[in-house]
Amino acid sequence: MKFRSDIHNISLLSKVAGTLSVVGKIGWLQLSPTHLQLRVLSATDTTQSQIWATISSPAIFTSPKISSAHDNIINLEVPLDTLHRSLKSAVTYTSACLKLTKKEGIPRLSLIITTETAASMNHAKIVQDIPVRVLSPQSVAHLCKPLVPKPGCAVLLPALSQLKGITDRYVKMVGANGRIVVEGNNNGVLRMKLDAEAVKVESEWRGLMNPVVGEDGGMEWDDNEEEEEEEQSTQEKEGFSRVMVDSRDWAKVVRVSAAGKRVIAWLCNNHSLVVYVFLDEEGDNQATINYYVSSMVG
Repeated sequence: MKFRSDIHNISLLSKVAGTLSVVGKIGWLQLSPTHLQLRVLSATDTTQSQIWATISSPAIFTSPKISSAHDNIINLEVPLDTLHRSLKSAVTYTSACLKLTKKEGIPRLSLIITTETAASMNHAKIVQDIPVRVLSPQSVAHLCKPLVPKPGCAVLLPALSQLKGITDRYVKMVGANGRIVVEGNNNGVLRMKLDAEAVKVESEWRGLMNPVVGEDGGMEWDDNEEEEEEEQSTQEKEGFSRVMVDSRDWAKVVRVSAAGKRVIAWLCNNHSLVVYVFLDEEGDNQATINYYVSSMVG
């Protein structure tokens, strides 16, 4: 198998690796002719919390060359901290290349950075090797996005700096093993509640945007707001969808969301919370992170 490509958007790839390293240490990196996918691998491999990022190849790579015996798809296990540190060190340079190599029998992703001294115009290469483990298609066949019911509510999250400040205070009050209730409706309202024996606190945001939930699990913006309002009764719009999540999971959700230009929360009532983070300036699907958290019972 072979992979080699110049990277024209190192900062985006570095941001994705750094964001996922907040959640876990080991990641599954999938390289294909059309996309790069990076997912945190849980030590227990449960479905309580899952996070994955998808970036289209043209958004980060220039003329990638990839080949493998499995439909030109390569699956690797990578240390997320090491990947992030290597990419971060290359952000200030204009020329970088990522290549799958093998040294002393150990597969590695080699990040090759070309430097240039302005005074002498001399070129030098810096190579950073990231140890990886090649994964067979069979070993990752079970790693797929969880099936969730169609969300009862999709709401654009408020300013993440504000949301993080409130979340930090909530986590301090309830402790590491606390529970936070998140509620939202299709009338632009989002609530965050702390309901514990010793304390009850609630924060509410109004006037938020409600994107349309796509049938395929993606998000579509509503171009005809008046028509949508006529189809949905006032009672339906004001009804709340509710999820209860572990306070640590919610804190990680907020930290991951801070990397985005636009963040949408899908609330599947009493089932799950799916946060959709758009990473690029245009807010399209070229670079996204999805964070799935199961709703707790209680």
